[in-house]
Amino acid sequence: MTVRKLALAVAASALALTLAACGDKPMVYKQGQYQGKPDSKPWDNDQFKGNQVEWEKAVKARNQGQDEYSRAVASAK
Repeated sequence: MTVRKLALAVAASALALTLAACGDKPMVYKQGQYQGKPDSKPWDNDQFKGNQVEWEKAVKARNQGQDEYSRAVASAK
C-alpha cells in the first residue's frame, strides 16, 4: 500500500507542477511603441540642471583624461 501512496503522491506533484507552468501571462508588444520606463536626458540632473552644453564639456574633459596619447604627451613635457 505504501508504494501505491508514494506513486499517487508523485503523480499528484507532477500534475500540480504541470498546471502551475500553464499560468504564465502572455507578453503583449505593440509594434513601434516603447512600453518601458521613459528615459530622461543625461544632463537633466542636479549637477547640470538641464544645461546640455555644460554636460558636453564635462564629458569631453573626462574623455581627455582617459586618452592615453594626451596623457603621455602631457607627462613628457
